[in-house]
Amino acid sequence: MQLMSRRAMIRETLGVTATGILTGPHIAKATATTATVWQVQGFVPQEDAAFRKTVADYEKISGNKIDLAVMPFMALNQKVISALTSGVVPDLIFHDAPATILPQNAWDNRLEDVSDIVEAHRSELSETALLNSTFYNSATKQRGFYLVPVKQACEPFHIWGSLVAKAGFTLS
Repeated sequence: MQLMSRRAMIRETLGVTATGILTGPHIAKATATTATVWQVQGFVPQEDAAFRKTVADYEKISGNKIDLAVMPFMALNQKVISALTSGVVPDLIFHDAPATILPQNAWDNRLEDVSDIVEAHRSELSETALLNSTFYNSATKQRGFYLVPVKQACEPFHIWGSLVAKAGFTLS
């Protein structure tokens, strides 16, 4: 397995995102000419610049307008929760927090099921991405896709050897 650098992962993520945005049949069929998009702020300025360029390229090609807001993770998290609570929501959210927001809101039928979009790209997605992108909806009584997976990551689990030893255990 080849290891990917952070820069390569960002490039691939933005490429997949741009491809999905620019070639997706669902956007072409939309009647609105302006969409509101919220994006989580990147760790480096180049991430945000690349996303803004993708949006600008889409606007140029489509003639549509994107009302883009880029904000830090916690601010976006709070804004998403407030929007879902009030019912005044954006058209699209690029956020890395599905485990904190999506399950309950999918259960409460507050999110749009995007299964048709995911199914159109099923062959391009890993089994892990597919399995971790569905949530149960109590109104429809079935699981559905309430996010479109555009990247994968892992959660680091840090272990401090000195604390393990202090607790009387060994790493083995």
